[in-house]
Amino acid sequence: MRLALDQAGQAVRGGDVPVGAVVLSPDGTTVLATGHNEREATGDPTAHAEVLA
Repeated sequence: MRLALDQAGQAVRGGDVPVGAVVLSPDGTTVLATGHNEREATGDPTAHAEVLA
């Protein structure tokens, strides 16, 4: 959860809605990817945290 909140903070710094996402391995022990909203920063309406992760 801390990683997702850190990602959300990065979104805010970029002027976006504070949403972060973290993808874990099936057993929950390995972080596979992270992402944060970049819609405003990139002008891409599909740049949601979940998609980017």
